[in-house]
Amino acid sequence: MGRSPVLFVLRLIIAGLLVATSSVLLAPVASADAFTSTFQLGSINVADFTKPPHFTGPFNYGFSPLAIDPTVVGQVTITKISVSTGAVLNSTNPAFNNISDFNWAVFVGPAPFGFAPGQVDGTLVRPDSILSNVPTQFLFAQPGPTTIGATATLTGSYDFISNTFQSNPTGSIFAPPYATFTSPGDFANGLYAQVFMWTEAGCSLDFNNITVTVTGNVAPVPEPSSILLLGTGALFLMGALRRKLTHGAQVNLLPT
Repeated sequence: MGRSPVLFVLRLIIAGLLVATSSVLLAPVASADAFTSTFQLGSINVADFTKPPHFTGPFNYGFSPLAIDPTVVGQVTITKISVSTGAVLNSTNPAFNNISDFNWAVFVGPAPFGFAPGQVDGTLVRPDSILSNVPTQFLFAQPGPTTIGATATLTGSYDFISNTFQSNPTGSIFAPPYATFTSPGDFANGLYAQVFMWTEAGCSLDFNNITVTVTGNVAPVPEPSSILLLGTGALFLMGALRRKLTHGAQVNLLPT
């Protein structure tokens, strides 16, 4: 006696759902791992030779080498950026109250930022006119050493989770510290970092041993969604049913 077509279709449906459900349950759950990337970015000189009341330069500033950590690949969330450097004060300008304030701009992202690394000297291009749409940025102003010829260690950090900024020393008369970022993002080719340093305070500073540390979380690229897996099960069901109707072959998916 032949099997009931209705019973066969019912069994086929159950088998397809079992395939789809098991695929969903057995799919690995993407977990985030913490990472820390530290970059040594060399030396930069910044100077502003403006003669007040005009703020026209010439200026010295620099872009650090472009660094990459190729191991940071996946869905990345930046949680903190820290910087440090040694600084030597070369000169100040009495018209600017002999201050030595300068600016950091730290860029982090999944690709190069379009800035040519290297020192720029004697340019009339104002550094504050250089704009960027880098995904993750940490920007702040900081005072340098107060004694000409002295060496000081300067540090700064920003925690994106707690919205906490710290620097040593503090007290710049320039714009207050701020940071902008878009995260998480898909980092397919590693994590890139670069620093831009400049001043418009009528001083000259040499920075050395510039160090940037980036911490965050990285997760694998998300697995296919449950809907997609269920769709795969449905395609399996349709294919088996088509073979049954076309060839009349008995597809014994479940024990009778």
